[in-house]
Amino acid sequence: MAHKSTQWFHRHINDPFVKKAKAEGKRSRAAFKLTQILKKNHVIIKPSMTLIDLGSTPGSWSVELAAALKNQGLLISVDLLPMKAVHGAHFIQQDFTKEEGLKEIDACLDGKKAHMIFSDIAPEKGGNKWVDQVASIALNEEVLEFSRARLKSGGHLLIKCFMGEGFEEFRTQLRQAFTKVKAVKPTASRTSSSEVFLLATELKQ
Repeated sequence: MAHKSTQWFHRHINDPFVKKAKAEGKRSRAAFKLTQILKKNHVIIKPSMTLIDLGSTPGSWSVELAAALKNQGLLISVDLLPMKAVHGAHFIQQDFTKEEGLKEIDACLDGKKAHMIFSDIAPEKGGNKWVDQVASIALNEEVLEFSRARLKSGGHLLIKCFMGEGFEEFRTQLRQAFTKVKAVKPTASRTSSSEVFLLATELKQ
């Protein structure tokens, strides 16, 4: 285990996007995943939009989204863990799958619906790949249910997934809810990782 941890550490500190994030003052390399996906797929964030960032800590995506909103619109960032304040983001430290968390999010929305929802959530890994994958898909399904209720008709969802058991079934669920679903893997995502992002556009009525 120690040997694997050492290998991971060396890969991490030598990762070009980790170095770039540090050099540019980004909170993590995840910022580049988001910006690459949005740019490559021509997704434009307009200042007037309402956005929700699920699994926002440490705030990498929220920083980029808040900057795009230019102190206009509404950005709600949600995570179980604390997050250092992001100017332009309303942070809610709650579980979005629980009633208390949903009430606080809905109070912040104040009757609005989101133009786009972002989810970089991954469940805490327990060491069993099959169990971890099942947990990941279950959490993705929670995100989809949340999004169906809080996205505008025609709204978009960007969600992190992991290839494996249940992935294709979940992608089918997305296709039933959205007009288009595209799997994207930004260059900032490690090639060795099973991580992939699904960009679901135009929520059906």
